[in-house]
Amino acid sequence: RHRRLAAVLWLSLLGCAAIAWFPLKRAFAPFDDGPFRDYLLRGWDSWGMRSFLSVYWREVTLVTASVVGAALAFALLQIFLTGGVLRALIANRPRPVFRLVVAESVGLFKANLWATIRFALTASIWTGLLVAGPVKLIGKLGKDAPPHTFLPDLAFWWALVVGAIVFLNVGLRYDLARIALARDDAQNARGAYRIAKQRLSGRRVSGIRLMLLWLVVFLGVQALFTSVALHLNPRTNGAVAGLFLFRQIGFFLLAMARVGFFASLLAWEERRRPAYSAMGSASGGTTWNVSESISARAPASAFPETGSSVTTNGSALLSS
Repeated sequence: RHRRLAAVLWLSLLGCAAIAWFPLKRAFAPFDDGPFRDYLLRGWDSWGMRSFLSVYWREVTLVTASVVGAALAFALLQIFLTGGVLRALIANRPRPVFRLVVAESVGLFKANLWATIRFALTASIWTGLLVAGPVKLIGKLGKDAPPHTFLPDLAFWWALVVGAIVFLNVGLRYDLARIALARDDAQNARGAYRIAKQRLSGRRVSGIRLMLLWLVVFLGVQALFTSVALHLNPRTNGAVAGLFLFRQIGFFLLAMARVGFFASLLAWEERRRPAYSAMGSASGGTTWNVSESISARAPASAFPETGSSVTTNGSALLSS
């Protein structure tokens, strides 16, 4: 339904790749024309690669700068577009998409950028406290232990399992904060994180389970297209063009999976909003507009001075 949103995300990836494409093409022209190409294509050779890097170090520096610039542009563009994508999903508008995403992203970019900075700081702090610190301590305790014994294995699995839990937990709160910004529940990153904490109260496991489900989808699509692409081994220009188109199909499916994750998380978050009425939704009764506060939608008589409850179409929405 929202494949045009996926197309917007795919175009952002393609545009950032174009930033590095021309420097890469220019830098590797000597590699294609020189004696290193046939020598290195026979198999990996550390001395041959070292010779190539020493001779063409200026071109390699250009490639590194272009790749880093493209990665930075891609990261900023994804932060920019996420707000617009969430607004388009909340409005449930499959078209027109591009203008809506760009317009909504402009207003949310600053708050989303601060939310991203807070996510990076929070992830660094919790990773240091719960992952790096214990792993270093276990490593000191088992520094004389042989490999594949209890303490070395404990350090490995602690870093893997606890690191994944920390990442999923911090990432889930970050995504919920961006949803709060997109719904206008908060005006800044601090308020959005406070609302995200309320949404996660007592429901953290189900949210992490949802993230794990979509993470499996992401990794499955990426592993499938990468493994097939590695076995194609094109030898002609037409085969290279076919490989490029094949990989773009994989990237488009990844963009579709990202839109699917956002839509699933929006549904998960909506069911946990204080104003959500399951009976009202099931019976066709009134439900509150998710992008507006309860106080803005409710009439004056909905907040009586006495302790009575308020119902709409037979569904209890809130208590005074």
